Amino acid sequence: MTADSELQSPTDVQTLERTARTRRTPIRAQIVDYLASNGASKVADISNGIASCRDSVRHHLAALESASIVRSNIAPGERGRFTPFYALTPGRFAPGKTETDS
Repeated sequence: MTADSELQSPTDVQTLERTARTRRTPIRAQIVDYLASNGASKVADISNGIASCRDSVRHHLAALESASIVRSNIAPGERGRFTPFYALTPGRFAPGKTETDS
């Protein structure tokens, strides 16, 4: 981004809105911070790391994944027998700062 008030495209606006929503949801912010510190992780590891139940972590990971903030190594339709690892989507979200901090 070039300046705080200059958004280059509708995608920039959407990214900014997603970032703001993520920061307003404490558990999502904790998940993002955990992944930033620990890299790709399983639901169980994230759950233990942020002291939250696995079902809640799964729910919030799904929301973060649909917002393109995190990604999984396994496509949603292929999960089941395989354990997905989640990581931050490169270049989409920097924890601890907003899109306008650059």
